[in-house]
Amino acid sequence: MGKWCRVTISGALLMSAYLFLQFRPAGAVVPLRKPFNVFPDLIQDWQEEEVLAFDEQALNTLKVTDYLLRRYVNHSGRSLWLYIGYWDTQRKGAQMHSPKHCLPGAGWEPMEAQRVSLPLREPPSALTVNRYLVQKDRDQLLVLYWYQSGGQAVAGEFAAKLQLVNNAIFRSRTDGALIRTMSPIYGSRQETFDLHVNYIQAMHPVLSQFLPD
Repeated sequence: MGKWCRVTISGALLMSAYLFLQFRPAGAVVPLRKPFNVFPDLIQDWQEEEVLAFDEQALNTLKVTDYLLRRYVNHSGRSLWLYIGYWDTQRKGAQMHSPKHCLPGAGWEPMEAQRVSLPLREPPSALTVNRYLVQKDRDQLLVLYWYQSGGQAVAGEFAAKLQLVNNAIFRSRTDGALIRTMSPIYGSRQETFDLHVNYIQAMHPVLSQFLPD
């Protein structure tokens, strides 16, 4: 099967999923287990240093039910940003926005994009995420992100849409979350990647206290 054929089929499936979600009767609204304003400010040796809030225009675009945007710093003084956006239902225009669309829209040029598996310290033993490198002028950012819905994590945008449709059909719910870490490059790309892995390993067990299964 050729590349354009696969693109056409994928596009048709995504459009079908969109129409299904928009016109199917509303299902359950699934709240967070706890609001993000009580998310820990200390996660192992990572300390919260800064909290940001979106302006009204951004909130009208994202249509999140709740979100978290914080900068955490480790004992070495290196920091990264954690963003979690949560939608208790993805109907009536509310949907998760891929960093692959948002970051280029903010002027960041994609340099590298791949999927990687991160080892975790608790079940499940691994987490597949998107590793995304972007650049603006001479500045570079490393971004890791994934989607989570119904207690299941997926990396790909297409897989997230399929999961959404599956949950809508069989569980009558369309809630979901986007989890993203982001930082400038410290030393080398590998050093920076290891920094993100260390943070995600520490933070990942906390997610189950907030995101519904």
